[in-house]
Amino acid sequence: MRIVRTINENYVKSRVPRGFNLSAARAVQRRLSGLVVEKPLSERRLVAGLDVAYVGNTAVAAAVIVDSISKAVMDSAVIYTRVDFPYIPTLLSFRELKPMVMAYKSLERAPHVVMIDGHGIAHPYRLGIAAHFGVTMGMPTIGVAKSLLYGECDVDVDASPILDPATGDQLGAVIRCGAGLGPTFISVGNLISLPDAVRLARELCVSSVMPLPILMAHRLANKAKKSIKPQSG
Repeated sequence: MRIVRTINENYVKSRVPRGFNLSAARAVQRRLSGLVVEKPLSERRLVAGLDVAYVGNTAVAAAVIVDSISKAVMDSAVIYTRVDFPYIPTLLSFRELKPMVMAYKSLERAPHVVMIDGHGIAHPYRLGIAAHFGVTMGMPTIGVAKSLLYGECDVDVDASPILDPATGDQLGAVIRCGAGLGPTFISVGNLISLPDAVRLARELCVSSVMPLPILMAHRLANKAKKSIKPQSG
């Protein structure tokens, strides 16, 4: 099945909080997207996964490092922080970048590459949260998502390219991690090539649409959030 996703900017404008300068945010995205570098990955042994869960306005961000060969967990960290910016398509970085950076910086070991629950350059401004994180931290990053934010692809065909509807440029690829599993949308974040990103994601998909590092981070964040009480406001 071929699907196409585009962004309604008027819808985005209707969702941003009062006082938020959407034009300035788009300018930042355009500028930082020009700093994304696509290149072969030189080292890939230690792979971190980042994910964020919520209890009210409290973000629970988890980072987990997995050995890509043994699949063993090598390090993990959880942080808690208040987040007031709402979820808005194409502006996820303004909600989750800070918690993810905090969790990443809390790790005791340094990974070689980071997988992020979100898109990389498969984004209308070529700067999804995986690309934003990668440029900000100077790290190789891979965007991994369960749904398509922007682009055109065939979700039933393994290795189907994700194409920009406006330009035809390839933004990523769809992979199928196993029988009965839904599609996984892979895109370059920073300092990695798309073939390397796809290859590593495939190697780390273990009976899930999400690669093991992100799956472990997701589980850790959701386990950790049970220890706090919901907060309002």
